[in-house]
Amino acid sequence: METILEMKKIHKSFFGVEVLHGVDFDVRKGECIAICGENGAGKSTLMKILTGIHNKFLGEIIYKGENIQHLSPLEIQHKGISMIHQELNLLDEMTVAQNIYLCREPKKNRLIDFKKMNKDAKQLLERLEEIDPKAKVKDLGIAKKQIVEIAKSLSYNADLIIMDEPTAVLTINETKMLFQLIRQLKKNGVAVVYISHRLKEIKEICDRVTILRDGTYITTKDIEEVSEKDIAELMVGREIEEVNQKEYSGSGNIALSVQHVSDDFLKDVSFELKEGEILGISGLVGAGRTELAEYIFGIRKAKKGEISVYGEHVSIKSPIDAIKYRIGFATEDRKGSGLFLDRSIRDNTNIVSMLKSKNIFNNRRKEEILAKNMIDVFRVKCQSTVQKIKNLSGGNQQKIVLSKWIAVSSKILILDEPTRGVDIGARKEIYDIINRLAEEGKSVIVISSDLTEVLAISQRVLVMHQGEIRGEIVGDEINEENIMILATGIGE
Repeated sequence: METILEMKKIHKSFFGVEVLHGVDFDVRKGECIAICGENGAGKSTLMKILTGIHNKFLGEIIYKGENIQHLSPLEIQHKGISMIHQELNLLDEMTVAQNIYLCREPKKNRLIDFKKMNKDAKQLLERLEEIDPKAKVKDLGIAKKQIVEIAKSLSYNADLIIMDEPTAVLTINETKMLFQLIRQLKKNGVAVVYISHRLKEIKEICDRVTILRDGTYITTKDIEEVSEKDIAELMVGREIEEVNQKEYSGSGNIALSVQHVSDDFLKDVSFELKEGEILGISGLVGAGRTELAEYIFGIRKAKKGEISVYGEHVSIKSPIDAIKYRIGFATEDRKGSGLFLDRSIRDNTNIVSMLKSKNIFNNRRKEEILAKNMIDVFRVKCQSTVQKIKNLSGGNQQKIVLSKWIAVSSKILILDEPTRGVDIGARKEIYDIINRLAEEGKSVIVISSDLTEVLAISQRVLVMHQGEIRGEIVGDEINEENIMILATGIGE
């Protein structure tokens, strides 16, 4: 197989701290190669160097026989290298077609040819999923926004496409469609660099895998040579223990009761959460899981419904009300609603505490102590508490999302996709923290599209489909088959 890309002895430093230590990486024509490593291992940094986002580094990049290390991102795209970032880069007020062809709109008599642009966008999208090219991006869910990003990348006719956590918010069917597309791209000679923490996917779609650890190249293996466990252990440098599902051992008291919630989408949803319980809520993207969480937290209004917290009927009309009743909500979209990216770790960790406090003056010493404690508890890889959130890896950002709710001793925690973009080592750490919280008597709702996660962490599972709770699964009945039967509405 012809090698189309070679990255040789890549060194990169930020603020005098070296984060890549002479990394080697190569890509062959028509292959799908995975890059695996824990958060902070250097995966995204290496790809940002390749795509011209980071241009101050040591080393050499050869693409199709040409040295390209000093080119701009736009020049790199014109060379045929395109990247789909983990954090989506779309303009909400523009249409799907306008986003796909931004700055490359087809023209007719010096004016934008909207008819052709919409037609071309529709043809691209039909290879993935039916999305109206005239729809505004702001009206799309996060999964469909990901599809638009993929279509945008394909529009460049790239010979090398980098996909950073492409299935993090996709449904099972959307993931299958993506894999079919990757296989077709490979047949057409297009190479795909696949960055993901979902090792099952890597085994299914990739031909080779390159492992990075702490900014250092470890090895590259043909995918047939390694198991999922082998990959995980190469990533973390130690043996990985499996997460064992735990039985509920709480008091049996009802911490949260949600009764008869209905609106334009949710349909008479009722359930109870026990003290010290980890309750999984599963279902396909668009099933209503996030909408239910937003209602409980006061973000979303309902036509009818009642909430009780520890036996007390409560009125939650805003997130401030929810916080008052010690309910925390870690959203699935950390960039859009979970963090202040331009603020420090310290500020983000303390933000909920500041909202609760009646004191208008901040106690920086207490804030610093709390932030350092959360960094230690969550093992956040950072330089200091004043480091800006936007300069952390995606997984470390997710840890800060969780830490701000732990910091205020929330008694009921709603975690929406809590390990999205988090590596296997950090994922186990988060599971351990969730289990410890439950053992301390806190009640946790885990909303997840990852069935492996639901099976690993939940003591009881509710399955949603089209705005309804279609069933409850407990004990030995908690398995992938039973969840999918309910989630897809099979047998209706």
